[in-house]
Amino acid sequence: MFARVVLVLTVIVTLARVVSTYKVFSATSDEPAHISAGMEWLQFHEYTYELQHPPFARVAVALGPYLQGLRSEEQRKFTSEDLVVMFDEGYNILYSKGDYETNLAWARAGTLPFLILLGWVTYGWGSRYFNANVAILAVVLLLTLPPILGHAGLATLDIGCAATVTLALYQFLRFLDEPTRRRAAILGLALGLAALTKFSSIPFLAVSIVPVLLWRFRTTRWTHLAIAAGVAFLLIWAGYRFEIKPLEPQYGPHPKIDQALEHVPIFAKAFDVAMNTPLPATDFLLGIRDVWRHNDLGHDSFLLGEFRRTGWWYFFPVVLAVKTPIGFLLLGLAGLWSARKLPRPQSLTAMFFIAIFLFSLTSRIDAGIRHILSVYPLLALLAANLVVRACQSSPKAAIAPVALVAMALAESAGAHPDYMASFNALAGTHPETILCESDLDWGQDLKRLSTRLRELDADHVSVGYFGSSPLDKADLPPYRRLGLEDPVPGYVAVSVRFLNLEYARNGGYSWLRDRHPRERIGRSIDLYFLDAVPGPANK
Repeated sequence: MFARVVLVLTVIVTLARVVSTYKVFSATSDEPAHISAGMEWLQFHEYTYELQHPPFARVAVALGPYLQGLRSEEQRKFTSEDLVVMFDEGYNILYSKGDYETNLAWARAGTLPFLILLGWVTYGWGSRYFNANVAILAVVLLLTLPPILGHAGLATLDIGCAATVTLALYQFLRFLDEPTRRRAAILGLALGLAALTKFSSIPFLAVSIVPVLLWRFRTTRWTHLAIAAGVAFLLIWAGYRFEIKPLEPQYGPHPKIDQALEHVPIFAKAFDVAMNTPLPATDFLLGIRDVWRHNDLGHDSFLLGEFRRTGWWYFFPVVLAVKTPIGFLLLGLAGLWSARKLPRPQSLTAMFFIAIFLFSLTSRIDAGIRHILSVYPLLALLAANLVVRACQSSPKAAIAPVALVAMALAESAGAHPDYMASFNALAGTHPETILCESDLDWGQDLKRLSTRLRELDADHVSVGYFGSSPLDKADLPPYRRLGLEDPVPGYVAVSVRFLNLEYARNGGYSWLRDRHPRERIGRSIDLYFLDAVPGPANK
């Protein structure tokens, strides 16, 4: 009973911390696109704006605005070359009825059920496979992590992915304990829900579950797993409104497929027939193909002063090292190491963490800690187990683990409200030299810039802003957009992403490299006041 009271209080405090950030931050870069795509599903009963993400979490963040009576002005035709459609329509929704902040808050509230689910599943996992003390401590550690708090305050997909992946892994463990048809059906629902939330959940779950099934090949109830697969398929199909249509890939065949078929005419013919045969859930399949394409092409990334499109194998190890509170990180790694001595159900928690983390090393879409939030509940359980075991061992053995817990909680408190952009002490005083994208600058501080410029009575400003928010609606003083090589006097505000990633890519904003900003707005915009047009800086 006591543990459940603590759990409820922890969730209430966590929700209050998250909601308190709503009015601080402008819409981050991706939020309007997710809102408009979800609104299309709700309002027009179609899902065409972009297939690279499945609809479930997008519908969740559009549901609040939809229930408030907000609507898209029209369903717009989407093409792969015109991604701006989603963003324009998203901002039309957010600025509806002249109440941007309230509309954005309703959209962001759509992420809160996933946050609650994440805490509930972590508690259930801890209670069943460890003990009640481990369960409640794991939830406290997890729900005070700045990356979790930060992304829980946004109308995006990443907390949804973490919650549904954790739910699916937990239901998989329950199925291993009790391989009945009922548990198989529940597992299928969890797997389908995860696949409908974000496509990265599919490889995360595959690399975690398949090795266990192969290891237990002779004892696995494969017929029951077929039930799970069937339930998952039906749920996914329902998420795409039971569509039946030909594949006809949106952007043409994937280059690797095209290359392979070029030399085998009979397969090319079969492929052509398959593309034009009506199939269920075709947009789900095309979405997976689009993510595959995106990973092949890579993504603009920045790490340790370097720009790349194709990423680094060590990107996520570095991100995890500098974005996680040091106390939590040390406890988690120690708990991971000690897991080799744990009984099988508990050791699988560590194995799942290792599998997902190792898979992340292969990614060429290196866009931040938000892409691997699914590892945190697993690490929280291992960390909590280590602390509880130390406390049960002896008071002396408990000193260091308890001190690390206190350290992690203190770091969380000190990060408010900039949870998303927080770094630990390993990043030093200039984390932008390590990471400068959604881990630090996702366009969230435009509102803060507007407020600060009014306080300074600025009569004009030159702006180099990374983000999708329309500047003409940001309540700025008279402004001009700043180019990469565009020295100007007066107030100059530049996103740290531009000052670092663009400089690493093409030398952009080099004229500001030896200038010291007047101040940093929030965590992501440097504000300068230049008395004269600066000369060229030394690169």
